[in-house]
Amino acid sequence: MHDQPNINALWGALIIEELVRQGVDRFVIAPGSRSAPLVVAAARSGARTTVWLDERGAAFHAVGLARASGVPAAVITTSGTAVANLLPAVVESAMDGVPLVLLTADRPPELRDVGANQTIEQAGIFGDYLRWSLDLPCPDDRVPARIALTAAAESVRRALRDPGPVQLNCQFREPLAPDPAPWNRDCLQGTEAWQVSGRPFTTFARTDVPDPEGVAETATALAEARRGLLVCGAAPWSERDAVRELADALGWPWVTDVRSQLRFGNAAPAHLPHLDRLFGGQPERWEPDVVLQVGGSITSKRLRTFLDRGDAEHHVLIDPRPGRVDPGHRATRRIEGPLGSWCRALAAALPDRGNVRLDEELSGLHARIEAAMDEAIDADGGLSEPWVTRWLTQHMSAEHGLFLSSSLPIRDADDYGALNGPPLRVAANRGASGIDGVIATAAGFAAGIGGPCTLLIGDLAALHDLNALAMLAPEIPPLTIVVLNNGGGAIFSLLPIAEHPDVFTPLFDTPHAHSFEGVCHGFGLRYARVETRAAFADAYGGAAAGGHAVIEVASDMRANRQAHHRIEDAVQGALAG
Repeated sequence: MHDQPNINALWGALIIEELVRQGVDRFVIAPGSRSAPLVVAAARSGARTTVWLDERGAAFHAVGLARASGVPAAVITTSGTAVANLLPAVVESAMDGVPLVLLTADRPPELRDVGANQTIEQAGIFGDYLRWSLDLPCPDDRVPARIALTAAAESVRRALRDPGPVQLNCQFREPLAPDPAPWNRDCLQGTEAWQVSGRPFTTFARTDVPDPEGVAETATALAEARRGLLVCGAAPWSERDAVRELADALGWPWVTDVRSQLRFGNAAPAHLPHLDRLFGGQPERWEPDVVLQVGGSITSKRLRTFLDRGDAEHHVLIDPRPGRVDPGHRATRRIEGPLGSWCRALAAALPDRGNVRLDEELSGLHARIEAAMDEAIDADGGLSEPWVTRWLTQHMSAEHGLFLSSSLPIRDADDYGALNGPPLRVAANRGASGIDGVIATAAGFAAGIGGPCTLLIGDLAALHDLNALAMLAPEIPPLTIVVLNNGGGAIFSLLPIAEHPDVFTPLFDTPHAHSFEGVCHGFGLRYARVETRAAFADAYGGAAAGGHAVIEVASDMRANRQAHHRIEDAVQGALAG
């Protein structure tokens, strides 16, 4: 560190090096001048860096990286509105517990509140959405350089303790480039061991062992259930085996959210994910006395409504985050702790129930629902959006990640995804459920898992993030983008507002006639437009073979609405029969 050319370069190098030693190895950089000390340090650190055109996309790309790994990714920006553009991704990170480190460069205090160029109030700009923030002073050789090290270390601790976004607002005076300027090396006193050790300056210890008494009490309540239901919400891929172990030990019927990592490729007899349709339409036919909900949020509105209205004696929630996931205010026991550890501890504490016999009425109803859905989706032979979703979840490679856009794609995957396909690693931005930054996030998710990924996205969400197409570089694993182009916001055609034609168009359905062909050619991406099932299967097979590609599915809003209604009518008919 003694050879750093100036004090700004020193602090930049200290911050980046400590972040790397704390485990942060991905830096997403939005170009700018004020952030030069941080950018130069990141580039020379040996960590992996990605340059992203715009700050909004850069932050969403970092969210995708962190979603895949569980390790904070860092975003580096210059000052001004560059920082403000991070807000949508900060909200998503905060709401869905995704660790994120924001390194925002800022002007010095003498340039604040005086009308100086590219200077805004950056400290506190993200409000309550941050887990932690620090407005670092300008680098100064009259104070210990350890300030930079402990700030970097604390940012990672806070980003991981309650996973979410943190901000280091880094003020810099000129010179910003790594040009020589005198500085006093005495400020490095106390960092000698750190410089040669390769270890973090500050290490943190955290105990995540479930409380034995709490495990015993919870296991007793579960064991006494007469009619238990296991609900698996959103969870990391790394926890799927532990959740499955608990499901096997309980022997209860269980339903899985599309982000539970257990929805697809799960042939367990008691795995009955379509029961949300039974619960939504006829909850009186089967009411549990104990509900165990593990993981985060749930996509299915029918299932959420059932849980909200339920009369279970015990409703146990297990989620590592301190925030509540209890919109119906039904939780009677809230367990905050590591999901995998708690699932395994409870599985071990439950009494051996032998071969538990599954409720034949439930399994029979579920089989009828699945058969009716299959027949209805396949009936007309056309390229409907539910058919595309079902086909993908049947034929995707297990080596591929699946990223789902908010709006209809994730709902269709949750409703119509095939249960007999491969196990799929699924992700989506469901913290705030926005449709912005989806392509950038999916690209980050692909880079984070280190393998190919398929993105299922609607046309409006794709239009929101077109500039991300320009950033699909060769170093990002192949991303196959399936755009469901129905000429607007088809989800609104399924909502009550569609019955009010005087305002529905254009205020809600947002009609457009855009094709994605031109922009794909402009960005050098492989492109195919498909109108039949055979054409889609051929295009997907070719796209998935390698490289980034866009498949535009020609859809129709009215036909899509009819397809959804036809499937739901078939399901209700199966339940009535």
